[in-house]
Amino acid sequence: MVVLASLAPGLGKSQTGLVIGAKNFDEQYILSALIGQRLKAAGTPSTVKGDLGSAIAFHALAAGDIDLYVDYAGTIWGNQMHRSDMPGRAAMLAQLKDWMGRSHGITLLGPLGFENAYGLAMRRDRAEALHINSLADLAAVSGRLKMGGDFEIFTRPEWRAVTRAYGLSFAVQHQYQPNFLYRAVAGGDVDVISAFSSDGRIAQYDLKVLADPKGALPPYDALLLLGPAHAHDAALIADLKPLIGAISLKAMQQANLMVDRDQDKQTPARRLSGWRRSWRIDIAGGRDNRT
Repeated sequence: MVVLASLAPGLGKSQTGLVIGAKNFDEQYILSALIGQRLKAAGTPSTVKGDLGSAIAFHALAAGDIDLYVDYAGTIWGNQMHRSDMPGRAAMLAQLKDWMGRSHGITLLGPLGFENAYGLAMRRDRAEALHINSLADLAAVSGRLKMGGDFEIFTRPEWRAVTRAYGLSFAVQHQYQPNFLYRAVAGGDVDVISAFSSDGRIAQYDLKVLADPKGALPPYDALLLLGPAHAHDAALIADLKPLIGAISLKAMQQANLMVDRDQDKQTPARRLSGWRRSWRIDIAGGRDNRT
């Protein structure tokens, strides 16, 4: 896993500016580096507190131990709100915004423009050999297949929802660090993995993400969240607003692949140097370059 030089262990207020939170996977380090660069361009120093679990990051934001970070709609919906119903994306985002503001003083600035959605994926040739196109097809043969997941998935409400909806039950379940999941399925160590839609290795390894016809999995829009102390900081909000809606799924997949790939890895900070060309935002100036 790539770790930025600016990361410091533990929580607690920074003496040198805003504290950006990051969970313990590379996409989060990429996004925290992007936010840090945007703040630096606006004249606001920042540091990053990384390797945070989902629950720790959310409660650290509410408590003021970090000032802002990126979380995902489905994660907050299931883990923090303890909701398992699926009212649709627009209704979900509206209810998330209202609940976070009322219950925790957290401001939802908006979605960044892409989803990092859970999905179950198989090697394409394996899925075709077994005639599996959807989770419903998978359920019919799951009892003789091996499943791989990250360290959180099997205890998450989303996993309970999808297994309940389709009756999935695997012969074996293995847990892996996120970076090893894709190698496991590509090498045949497992038949199915919990994949993430913004991961560039889906295309790299030619994986097939199985359809979810029952809509058991919620949307996972990446959301920029701001802590209670900054809810009325108009200048900070204005500096961050250009990031809203500016990151496409394709751009995030490409950025993740540059950091996650086995050869010629790039650090998140180095990867940012190419984003002015490929993303719709001028990070330094905040100008909207969408065409």
